[in-house]
Amino acid sequence: MVDVGRSPSPALIVGHGLIGRAIRAALQTSVGAPAVSVGRRQCDLPGYEAVDLASAPGRARLRIAIAELRPRCVVLVHGPSDVTWIEQNEEAAAAVHLGVATVVAESGAPAVLVSSDNVFLGRRGGYRPEDVIEPANSYGRIKAAAELILLDGESSLVLRVSLVYGWSGPGQRTSFAQRCLDAAARGRAMAAPTDQVFTPIHVRDVASVVSAICQSPANIAGIDHLAGPVELSRYEFARLAYGLAAGDPALVKPCRREDTEWACRPPFSSLSCGTFTSVPGLADWRPMDPEQGLREMLNTRPLPAHRAGGSALTLGQASAGPG
Repeated sequence: MVDVGRSPSPALIVGHGLIGRAIRAALQTSVGAPAVSVGRRQCDLPGYEAVDLASAPGRARLRIAIAELRPRCVVLVHGPSDVTWIEQNEEAAAAVHLGVATVVAESGAPAVLVSSDNVFLGRRGGYRPEDVIEPANSYGRIKAAAELILLDGESSLVLRVSLVYGWSGPGQRTSFAQRCLDAAARGRAMAAPTDQVFTPIHVRDVASVVSAICQSPANIAGIDHLAGPVELSRYEFARLAYGLAAGDPALVKPCRREDTEWACRPPFSSLSCGTFTSVPGLADWRPMDPEQGLREMLNTRPLPAHRAGGSALTLGQASAGPG
């Protein structure tokens, strides 16, 4: 059971991509909720360390970090997460995901694994946590195996997410929503499948839920789903994004999933979202619908990247400031 609110120790976020960065920021804005991070890329942030989790020495470093930090919670949001790439590189991806899951499970630390809707074959929508999993692809098989490793103990929560969207950081793979908004702003056409359906959720909502769980005094374990309130296709989502960005929705061209980079995704990736009302701070939480989320993106479009001065600290130095 996850018991993460009785210790002043930091949360350890494994992964510094779209979701990991947002969770770190959400924790650091909370009083008494320090967070440290590990990620693949070099990054000059306090409380951050670059670790190659694809290597045995990197995973050994993670094991040592957990033992030294004794984190209140370990959040697993690391890659690789490119579903198309993993379809051709399943063995390499499995070594990372299952190796990290094993390290965390053996540590006994409370953990939150952000898993995927790809653990379902996708014959229908609205999957619930109790539904039998039947992975749709290599990524789904890997995530399902990682879930089993962590759920074998009593201190892990699996949060399966539908498509997560928001602004990606410099050098990171752009989210689908970002691609839509950028293409709309440039007046460029794009093709989007009409037969791949999901319940997209804004990354801020994911960060709000996970950061609250990391600070909760309650024992939270098992499986839950985290998804947006509206089911729609990639095509419908793209048209909505174009319209909100003052673009021409007619530039979004309908196509079939099998003819795109999303061919290996399940046709239905929609999940039924949990309420999380038992988690302190989330009694009134509701996920943004796609229109709200896309407007939030438009209102928070990043400024041109620039780097501030400063030196990185080690994992043993928890950061309480913004990263």
